[in-house]
Amino acid sequence: MKSRTRFLWIKLHTYFSCFFLPLAIMYLATGMLHMMDVDGGVRSEKQFEVTLPDGIPEAEEDVRAIMLPLMREKGQDMTLPADYYYEPKERYIGWYGYKGQVYFEPLAEPEKAILHIKKHDFWHQFLLIHKGHAGPIFWVVGLLFGLSLLFSLVSGLVIAIAVPMFRRTSIVFTLLGVVALTVGITLGV
Repeated sequence: MKSRTRFLWIKLHTYFSCFFLPLAIMYLATGMLHMMDVDGGVRSEKQFEVTLPDGIPEAEEDVRAIMLPLMREKGQDMTLPADYYYEPKERYIGWYGYKGQVYFEPLAEPEKAILHIKKHDFWHQFLLIHKGHAGPIFWVVGLLFGLSLLFSLVSGLVIAIAVPMFRRTSIVFTLLGVVALTVGITLGV
């Protein structure tokens, strides 16, 4: 490989690494702590028992039409998070996002429910960014980070193979990585 081409690979490898380093640290920290069941939690939660004469509807627009006036009535000026969900088994209906959660919890009486309004703490927000619940900007940046990480690893391999004294060891370690992955998948470890 010509030194000019190798230098271009090194520059691209360096710039992508520098740009995505803060995001990589966030993903590493949240991923490792999540594996140890450190997930953050709720900074504040308010619950209000409410009466719904027709019960809790299932359609998103119908729920929105009931929930927004109830939130204003209770003095809660939080906007609804981005992701609407309906859990038929428990009949929980609401919205979930990385900043908070707003949902109805049904009670034994069909016309009664509890309106939950939760605001997530800072650490839980980071975890939800990690899990892809932070909106389209973080989704795109996360996807670009994944592609950058792949590029960084491939460019590191290309650079290593281009240097004669690293070529053999690089190939051996790449093959060891393939073997370790194959064994892990095969054994289900």
